[in-house]
Amino acid sequence: MKSSCIMAMAGILVIVSIGGLGTQQAKGADQVLRIKNLMTPSEFKLCGLEKLSRKELARLDSWLRFYTLHVVQALAGDSSPDVIESRIEGEFEGWDGNTIFKLENGQIWQQSSYAYTYHYAYRPEVLIYKTNGRYKMKVEGIDETIYVERIK
Repeated sequence: MKSSCIMAMAGILVIVSIGGLGTQQAKGADQVLRIKNLMTPSEFKLCGLEKLSRKELARLDSWLRFYTLHVVQALAGDSSPDVIESRIEGEFEGWDGNTIFKLENGQIWQQSSYAYTYHYAYRPEVLIYKTNGRYKMKVEGIDETIYVERIK
């Protein structure tokens, strides 16, 4: 039973990483990439995922999207500055319209699209990637992404 669950999860990672998930598809992954959509109902149950609360499933989906962006980057061999991985310095409490983000790598970014999200985390991982000529930021533990501009 456990090996079937492991095989299902491995299959998901293969589908996500090899299944033609290019830049345009990665951009849309925030809206459609959900563990329930990638597994059959029996695989979902076999892995014990039906026991998770909605909040826990949302957290798993968030991790899957964050991980997928890493896989896409690795497969593309993209080591260019179009993708930045770091952590937000100290305490993070979300964003509110024009929030400034200081990263541990010394860069400073500012929110450039209006959105409000509250989420407390200490030193969360952050992924900033270029899409359609602009930069988007994905913070670990948050489903939404926002547009940002580098100010330092």
